[in-house]
Amino acid sequence: MPYVLALIVGLALVVAAGNAFTRLNPGQLAIVLRRSAATMLLGAAGFLALRGMLPVAIPLFLFGLGLLGIRPFAWQQRTPGQKSRVATSLLAMELDHDSGNMEGRVLAGRFTGRELATMELRELLDLREEALALNDQSSALLDAFLDRRDPVWREAWAARHGTGRGDGSRASNGSGRGGRNGRTAMGREEALQVLGLAEGATEEEIRAAHRRMMKNYHPDHGGSDYLAAKINQAKDVLLGV
Repeated sequence: MPYVLALIVGLALVVAAGNAFTRLNPGQLAIVLRRSAATMLLGAAGFLALRGMLPVAIPLFLFGLGLLGIRPFAWQQRTPGQKSRVATSLLAMELDHDSGNMEGRVLAGRFTGRELATMELRELLDLREEALALNDQSSALLDAFLDRRDPVWREAWAARHGTGRGDGSRASNGSGRGGRNGRTAMGREEALQVLGLAEGATEEEIRAAHRRMMKNYHPDHGGSDYLAAKINQAKDVLLGV
């Protein structure tokens, strides 16, 4: 009887997990799968280490940490300009090349001066209301932050507005002024900030920064169309494409 009960509970958990996955967009699903794989690898590494199989456990442990964005030996690969900056009229966002973390500050409106990390989800949704009223890419940038911090924010947004989906408007896909992917005019100074480079960066440095950022901010890796477009545009501007 206990085995039957355990089987029923297991099946219920599988069904619940399946339903949760179907509500995630591809970027969110990539984050969940990456974290799940990392957890399994770290668990396997711990088990193998206890069995004395360190030559196998150590690589698994390091790979698991890498999937979580933790690189114990990243200091060996660091180059100048590890931080990138993307700004709109409402937000200033800082992107970390190595970890993929995003930190932001509100530049205008009701929450002026607030750090996004200190804001509750309901406040961030209030901020999104302000962002959607602007004729720029503020909502697309905020959506990218929300996707990383609170993957279920779209459900909260849909519940707030009584809709069946969380995109809410044209701007959630980066379709404000400048087109769907945010291809507004970009100057050289902004391009350098987006890729976290200094004036005088070589072509090799530009391409390397572009590759590093796309690993963290491409939609397939939990990023967004908006950020990927900005990163690609910055590379094109600096290379004169």
